[in-house]
Amino acid sequence: MSPDFIGIGAQKAGTTWLHRNLSVHPQIFMPRKEIHYFDRKIDDRSNAVSRLLGKRPSDEQWRRQTKHWLGLHARTLSLRELLWDLNYYMRAYDDDWYASVFEPVQGRVTGEITPAYSALDKGRVARVHRLAPDAKIIFMMRNPIERLWSQAVMSFDKVEKGSAPSVSEKRLLRRIGQASFRSLTDYLRTLDTWRLFYPEERIFVGFLEDIHFFPEDFLQTVFGFLDVEPSFRPPEPERKVHARSENSMPGGVAIQLAQNYRRQMERFEEHFGGYASFWRFCAERLVADPPAEERLPYPLWNSHLWEEWTRSPEADVRRPRFQSGPLSSTELTRRDE
Repeated sequence: MSPDFIGIGAQKAGTTWLHRNLSVHPQIFMPRKEIHYFDRKIDDRSNAVSRLLGKRPSDEQWRRQTKHWLGLHARTLSLRELLWDLNYYMRAYDDDWYASVFEPVQGRVTGEITPAYSALDKGRVARVHRLAPDAKIIFMMRNPIERLWSQAVMSFDKVEKGSAPSVSEKRLLRRIGQASFRSLTDYLRTLDTWRLFYPEERIFVGFLEDIHFFPEDFLQTVFGFLDVEPSFRPPEPERKVHARSENSMPGGVAIQLAQNYRRQMERFEEHFGGYASFWRFCAERLVADPPAEERLPYPLWNSHLWEEWTRSPEADVRRPRFQSGPLSSTELTRRDE
C-alpha cells in the first residue's frame, strides 16, 4: 500500500503542527512523523541485528527509538501497537517495508510527513513517484530568515539544550551556511523538482503565516485537499508545537541572512506575492536600514517590519490574506492584484 499523501517539508515551517492536527482526524491515518524512507532508508541494507550492534549515528538513534516505543507499548499492553512497532523497527528496509507502515488503515486516507524530502534530487523524487504515483504532495514554506534561524536553534539544541543564544554570531552563520541549510530553503527548486512528477493540482503549498493568522481556515483547506471531512476541528488547532523559548533573534544574523537571501526572496515574490512580498520587504529593510537593537522580535510578524509593511501605500492588498492552496490555484499565481 502506498500513502495517499506525502508532506515534504520544509523543515521548521509548521510540519510538526500539521502532523499533529492531521493525525487526529478520524478519516486520516499517519504513522510516526519523519519516516525518512526516501532520503535515508531506501538504500540502507541494514537489519535489526546490524542496527543493534552498529556504531553509526543512525544505529544509535534506532536503538533509542526502539527501546522507547517497544517499552511503552509493552507497558500499556497494546498488542496492536506493539506488533506495528515490531514490524516498523525489526524488518529490513525495502519497498514492502514502506508499504507495510501504512497498514492496517481501515479505509482511512494515509500519509506521512518527512521535511527532508524537500531536498530530494530528481532521481529520488522519481523513486517516490514509482511507489506512490497518485499521492498528493504537501509543501510548507516560511520566511527564509526565520526558517534558517529556527533550524540553527534546533541544531544547537540537539547538541546542548539552550546553547544557540550563547554562541557567537560567526559560529551561527557558519552553521547556517552549511549546504543542508541552503537546500532546505530553496523552495523554487523543490517545487520545480516535484512538479516534474506530480501535477500542480496535486501539490499543496502552505505558508506558516496562514497557520499563525488563520489556523482553522488552513486546516479546513488541507482537509478539503485530502478529500476528508473539512468541518472536523482538532482540539486546540491554535496551539503551537515546539514553540521554543527564543522570542528574538540576533540582529546581526538577521541582517546577514537578509543579504545572503535577498535575491532569492525577490524570486519568491515574483512567483507567489502575498506573504513572499513581506519576506522580500524584510530583507530589503534589514539591508538598507539595519536595526540598531541587538535582537529582533521573532517571528518577524511580531517585529516593526510587519507593521511597516502593512501600513505601506499598498496596505489594502498586503494585509494578512489567506493564501495557501494547490499550486494550480489562482491564489498561488501573482497575488497582489
